[in-house]
Amino acid sequence: MTKAAALTPVPGVSPLEALITDYLEEKRAAGLSRRTLAVYADVLREVLLPYCRRAGIADPAELTAPHLNAVANGLLDGTGARSGRPLSKPSVASYARTINVFLGWLARQGEAPPARVQKPRLPRRVVDSLSREDIRALEDAAASERDKLIIRILADTGIRLGELLGLSATDSLREQPGRKWYLKVRGKGDRERLVPILPSLAARIDRYARRTRKESASELLFLGTRRSPRTGEYEPLSESGTQQMIRDLGLQVLHRRVHPHLFRHSFVTEQLRRGMTPSLVAQIVGHSSLAMIDQVYQHLTVSDAHAALMRSLMADRER
Repeated sequence: MTKAAALTPVPGVSPLEALITDYLEEKRAAGLSRRTLAVYADVLREVLLPYCRRAGIADPAELTAPHLNAVANGLLDGTGARSGRPLSKPSVASYARTINVFLGWLARQGEAPPARVQKPRLPRRVVDSLSREDIRALEDAAASERDKLIIRILADTGIRLGELLGLSATDSLREQPGRKWYLKVRGKGDRERLVPILPSLAARIDRYARRTRKESASELLFLGTRRSPRTGEYEPLSESGTQQMIRDLGLQVLHRRVHPHLFRHSFVTEQLRRGMTPSLVAQIVGHSSLAMIDQVYQHLTVSDAHAALMRSLMADRER
């Protein structure tokens, strides 16, 4: 919708509410997932908009920094939360990030001042990760080639669980000159990307798809182990089924809780420690910006900065 159309009065609808609708429609047209859209709608319509109604704000141009900070403070102390209970700092930071992205969109439309929600300061957290030995142990203990491949693909590519389960049995492998193999992955926003894999893993995937995978009407690579009582077919493996398999393996082999996203954290951590540039890591795992890597993987500075500094100091002494 154009700016002029957005400003056309609609009976019973404030300019801010109309702009929120425009924003969500634009994001939907851009291909954002339903889950992401639901999160955006929840924050903007159930947190920001009610606050503005209580404050008598109908036009986004009336929003000031004190107003926006009051939104965050209300979530922290519970007065602005729907539940009436205080939210954690990470939750408030997530809400603030969503609101700020919307405010940035408004600014580009010429509809809002440059004020932003002040995000609460978060403690630097250490992200758990799996070692390569842990991953080998999990793969070795997996009961079937399907499960072994799931472990190996997650570990060697850092793709999301939904991306893994969306792999096609017939159209996921891509070869380029020089025996360079890739997985074609469909990520967030329905965007496709090519993720590099070893030729040995490509051969395993191809062999599994042609020889081991059950016959099914589904074109997806990974299927359940039992026929559906409703259709009589081997149907696509579910997220919950994959999570349960990985959780059981983690408890059995490592005596700890393991979840699919942990492989993604571990992949990024390992590649950064090996010196891969953050921009390349972001490209491989499908991050649209470096912000997520910068926020989540600051834990690498705890031990790796020490090692890097010691190497630098020793080099100075040797000159």
